[in-house]
Amino acid sequence: MKAFRNLLPAVALLIVCGWIGTDTSAAGKWGVLDGEALAQEPQGTETPVRQDPPKVDDAQLSWEIPGRVSIYSLEFGPALWKGNEWEFVGNSRTFNAGQYKDRLTLMVRFSYFGSRSEIPLKFVIKLPDSRQYDETVSLLSRRGQYTYHFTIHRPEDFLGSGSVYLYYGFSMVDVLDFTIVPGS
Repeated sequence: MKAFRNLLPAVALLIVCGWIGTDTSAAGKWGVLDGEALAQEPQGTETPVRQDPPKVDDAQLSWEIPGRVSIYSLEFGPALWKGNEWEFVGNSRTFNAGQYKDRLTLMVRFSYFGSRSEIPLKFVIKLPDSRQYDETVSLLSRRGQYTYHFTIHRPEDFLGSGSVYLYYGFSMVDVLDFTIVPGS
């Protein structure tokens, strides 16, 4: 009986080794390397090597646009066509639709400093009782001044409050609220 007790660990080891060798489950057909399933290679070939995903810069989250931008001296108001260019009239937020007749052109202008060139900025324009309009522009150099303008045709059809949202990636840079009032 004592000899049989000495054989028990060896028999248990053989049973376990035999059970592992004859496993027909998915885990037996697929190898697992750090939680990732890998197809078993035929005998005599190299085993697959795990490739790490490309690393993301520690200073940025994966959903952020690379780089930074600072916007300053932001102005918003009406613009008039004089000569061969748009001229900024003044920094105001309330517009009389009667003064501008059939067309109101609004201008956003600012200075900026970015960490790189080709910085994408998104303008989202919301007018009363209409769908929003958005446009993405690129700031071509690392620093400078930028002017963005848009025209509201028949401003008397859009009386009320509107907004211009300025985004860099998922970050809102600024909101410019304005009001169009009926003309006299």
